[in-house]
Amino acid sequence: MTTNCHSRSRLAMPAARGGRVLPVVWSAVVGMALYGCGVDETGGPLGSVAPRSFGAAGPMIEPRRDHTATRLSDGTVLVAGGIHVVTAGVEEPLTSAEVFDPVTGGFRRTGDLPEGRSGHVAALLNTGRVLIAGGGRQSLVLYDPDSGTFTGSSAGSRIQRPSSATALRDGRVLLLGDLTFMAEIYDPETDRIVKSLNVGTRRVQQTATLLNSGDVLIAGGARGLAERFDPDTDRFTAPGGASLQVVRFGHTATLLQDGRVLLAGGSAEFGGGVFSPVSSTEIFDPDLPSFRGTGSMLTPRFGHSATRLRDGMVLFVGGAAADAEIYDPNTRVFQFVGGNAGRIRSGATATLLNDGRVLVAGGVDEEFLYLENALVYNP
Repeated sequence: MTTNCHSRSRLAMPAARGGRVLPVVWSAVVGMALYGCGVDETGGPLGSVAPRSFGAAGPMIEPRRDHTATRLSDGTVLVAGGIHVVTAGVEEPLTSAEVFDPVTGGFRRTGDLPEGRSGHVAALLNTGRVLIAGGGRQSLVLYDPDSGTFTGSSAGSRIQRPSSATALRDGRVLLLGDLTFMAEIYDPETDRIVKSLNVGTRRVQQTATLLNSGDVLIAGGARGLAERFDPDTDRFTAPGGASLQVVRFGHTATLLQDGRVLLAGGSAEFGGGVFSPVSSTEIFDPDLPSFRGTGSMLTPRFGHSATRLRDGMVLFVGGAAADAEIYDPNTRVFQFVGGNAGRIRSGATATLLNDGRVLVAGGVDEEFLYLENALVYNP
């Protein structure tokens, strides 16, 4: 196995090519640019030393896509589950997990999930453990970083396909599902679902963002009206009847330093039931409350990642056959970042590290070949 930035698994499943944004309603992340490797003379992975560029790290123990990546309390990152190809054209969910060390830039094995799962969600608990929901028959699983093991939770979640797991300030976790009115509250102290709730409307691929107030903003999901969850009352309400500028799903929602929320990209209906990726963005101001347009990304993106950096800028990766880009909330300007444009990644994760860099792990390229090396973005 090589450790250069072009490393990828030779097993692949057939896929459309051409580098276009894919206007598929159920598509996952559909693009990412890669940049210079940053490999030293001994062949060791370093990431990138140049500002605003990507470099290789890894390789990963198991190339995968549609997994979760959770930054643990010690600064390492747990990468769990996902899909891997076993023979040409045949894929299966993974039970394996691995941990990324940002100091060495390497991955190490950890315990296995009780069953293979993909398309799941994860949340870091205030106990330091990780809650994983969905993606398999056993709805909830807990990872203990001290022992490096996964165990099944005794909580019986009824949400078959969770879309988000949001850790609340009081330590509980809000679970929301796709295409259901059902929501649940998980309590890590008792390892129980302590409340089953109803949202105001069914949504698909919506976002759930923890606000500075402790409330959770639920936006998009092919619905125009947003909702707000109050953890003090455990109720969902419409935030002053605020409506999105663009009815979208598969977008990102990022809490900015000033407490507002940036919604970006996703897929929107253009009439006649036809949905297509968009480049438009808008900002939710919880003090008004309202959504207001704030310009457009440099390319339409759907199923991408958005990461707020230490300086307040937002890094967008994937969702299109285009370079990554950053958004400056002060100037409201988008600009491409990175060195030489490279392959596209689909089904990857982006995780902010303690030192301010961003780990981009897993995924497949534009030919659906699994990529062995992760990337590290240097701001």
